[in-house]
Amino acid sequence: MKIGIVKHLNARPLTWGFEKDTNHEIVPDNPAVLKDLLLNGEIDLGLISSIECIRNRQILNTYYATGVCARDKVRSILFFKNRKEEFPPGIILTDSGSKTSVALVRVLIHEESGIVPEVKPTDSKIIQDQIAKGIGSHMLFGDNALLAKWDSNLYEVKDLAQWWNGITGLGFIFALWASKKPLEVENSAFIQSLEYGISHIEEIISHELRLQETVVREYLTKELHYKVTEEDRKGFLLFGEKCKTLNLL
Repeated sequence: MKIGIVKHLNARPLTWGFEKDTNHEIVPDNPAVLKDLLLNGEIDLGLISSIECIRNRQILNTYYATGVCARDKVRSILFFKNRKEEFPPGIILTDSGSKTSVALVRVLIHEESGIVPEVKPTDSKIIQDQIAKGIGSHMLFGDNALLAKWDSNLYEVKDLAQWWNGITGLGFIFALWASKKPLEVENSAFIQSLEYGISHIEEIISHELRLQETVVREYLTKELHYKVTEEDRKGFLLFGEKCKTLNLL
């Protein structure tokens, strides 16, 4: 199969088994790009933003055995709330890699303020430059969030999974495997790839040289989880309902 995998660290345990199987052709990219490749028939299977599974449920088969999930902390999806500017912000510059994260930050700000902010997909380098200058409020995703630096006097940084859990008491699913109908894949394929990743977690950690080893291990083994729980499903259903109410689908 031709399989689209998320290129960021957060997905490595999920995709490691597929990546090491020479029977598959691997296409690494952001979830938003993988969704387009999947819909266009350019890949057979893709790990995509969970909201796209809702938006395209008539076209895609979604698999709920595994996914990129978090409850108390996700670390790699951050909202940079400007301490010097009015809240809620009129517009947020958002890393465009994950459509779920873009929708979630809008839902969360609405929960806190009653207003749904506008968003502007922006290159992460521009966002990081704005953060360095203390201008505006922003959202960063994936490795861009993991490696971000900021002045805590200028920004209150909110972890989106922690924020969601604080409001709802539930977990959250950020990415799920999907295939274009009529193709159906057995859940065992996703579980086997994850189990291979978990059994080779030290190998995965050793490949990440940009962050401290202890941080990477905590992130992949404690902060994130990859087997979808009932709490995650409930959180995802609630998220879908809130997106529908706010016309974010």
